[in-house]
Amino acid sequence: MLQQYTQILRGVDLFSSLSDEQIKLLGRCFQKRIIPRDQLVILENDDSDSSLFIIVKGAVKVFLSGAQGREAILALLGRGDFFGEMSLLDGEPRSASVRTTEQTELLTLKQEDFYKELKKQPELCFSLLAELSRRLRKANKQITSLALSSVWGRVADTLLKLSEEKGIRTKTIQGKSCIVIRGKPSQQQFAEMSGTTRETVSRIFALMQKKEIIALVGKDLYIFQEKNIKFSEL
Repeated sequence: MLQQYTQILRGVDLFSSLSDEQIKLLGRCFQKRIIPRDQLVILENDDSDSSLFIIVKGAVKVFLSGAQGREAILALLGRGDFFGEMSLLDGEPRSASVRTTEQTELLTLKQEDFYKELKKQPELCFSLLAELSRRLRKANKQITSLALSSVWGRVADTLLKLSEEKGIRTKTIQGKSCIVIRGKPSQQQFAEMSGTTRETVSRIFALMQKKEIIALVGKDLYIFQEKNIKFSEL
């Protein structure tokens, strides 16, 4: 593995318990792939490959396909994020599809290589279980939101989820505290993450801006009332 990828692996939660020497040894098992924009990396229910993927550059969306070609986005991932860990563990078919949203550079780890390293470094198993638990908790929250919340609540939950994962707390020119999400998802992506339509997201965003809950500035989204965002519908 090239030296510049060591820092990427060190920043991945899955490998945070490993020493620098262990990371270097593990890094020898990875291979680099460059995937063009709008290409499938993983297909839901496919069982032909059980590799783990780590994003070095670029971005992907994790989604489920529904009737009439509709998609439900489960996550938007970028540099330092990983996916494919479930099949890596159990060898079962993929539980979701993954598509690049821009040209993306990946590091891939094959299942057989992972098992060899697991025998040498069993602490990897504990890190992976902790990460799976964290992702399951997030999935449960998303399922609850989709099942029980109003459309406004689902869009608000999506905003709060993105603010936790990608938001940066800052202040406006006027000194007002806010959270900024750089390079915000498109309204279509917001719709697919919230279980609604792009037109509905557009309408709710317009109302949120009117109430000064959020502001859209170029490719950035500012949240000013994250504590009250779900209770401002009326």
